[in-house]
Amino acid sequence: MTDITLQYTIEKLSQLGQGPIIRTKVMGKLLSVEISKEIKSIFHDRGFKCTPQRLAVLKVLQDTRAYLSINTIHVKVKGFLPDTGLATVYRSLETLVELNLVVKVHLEDGCHSYAIAPEGHRHPIVCTDCNRVIEYTDCPMEDLSKKLSKDTGILIQNHFLQLFGKCKECQT
Repeated sequence: MTDITLQYTIEKLSQLGQGPIIRTKVMGKLLSVEISKEIKSIFHDRGFKCTPQRLAVLKVLQDTRAYLSINTIHVKVKGFLPDTGLATVYRSLETLVELNLVVKVHLEDGCHSYAIAPEGHRHPIVCTDCNRVIEYTDCPMEDLSKKLSKDTGILIQNHFLQLFGKCKECQT
């Protein structure tokens, strides 16, 4: 495993109207991650690099379409990039959260789960028994934000609401 060499090539698929695809070959496995021009510009505009580790984390979350623990993400990323450490996955996740490409949900036990950032404004509801996350799309905070702005003189720019409870399956 010490002889692992990563070969990166960026191919423009202009004939298909897609953004560049970064292909990383590791130990004979090909990791292919499509990067839209929008995502590439998000990295570039904020001064971040599109590293293979960050792209592998994005791919794992994109393929799964569920909230995953950092340990689960780490195991799946190691399938693509075997030498990737847990700290690297953690730093990659923090960067992706900062770029609003990934959302981080706080669990009652102090741990976190991560998922691809959904389109639109949503609030996670976390089951305290099974850690299942349900995304609530109706925002009850809009009126409260306006009232708080008026009462305090602070312009509320954003908010984060997360709720905890028991899902239907765990109530029985």
